[in-house]
Amino acid sequence: MKKILKIRQATEADLRSILLFEFRNRGWFSQFLPNQVLQQQTEMYFKSLLRSKLKNLQYLVCLPNDVLIGRFNGQLLNSESIEVSYRIAKNFTNQGIAQYVLKHLLLLWASNGVKEVYAQVADHNKASMKVLLSCGFEVNEIQKNAINLAPEIHDCWVFRWSVTEDSYYKIARLDNIQVC
Repeated sequence: MKKILKIRQATEADLRSILLFEFRNRGWFSQFLPNQVLQQQTEMYFKSLLRSKLKNLQYLVCLPNDVLIGRFNGQLLNSESIEVSYRIAKNFTNQGIAQYVLKHLLLLWASNGVKEVYAQVADHNKASMKVLLSCGFEVNEIQKNAINLAPEIHDCWVFRWSVTEDSYYKIARLDNIQVC
């Protein structure tokens, strides 16, 4: 997989690609994200994000020809905790990409002092639950009726990963990790 994917931090120069990626995949993402989240992701939103102190927590997943196929975002909760969210284009799901990238980012973040990483997933998003569990996350809590994906309301599963010997062992099995 490392030969077919590039994982790199997003920059302002990527704004057009990010907007195009979000537009092309909006229908797919709307199955997992509330409409209000999708609507606030405008050009202005991404510009401010890529100029903020959180810019170093925004990662893109690209093919060798620089076609954007995924995004991973970190949100600081405190100096040692991050919340991660991610999106993979529909045509690239179920190929192990999210798991591969998340393991790389966990190792990167842990080596930079992050002790805990959280993720929130709607109860029907079995693929993301599988990704998180395979990366060493554990269910931290279940919030009833917390995600509105009109016309349905879903429970929110909150997952937590923490730095332990076991979690390091799980992610350290990756060979030649290179995150730029």
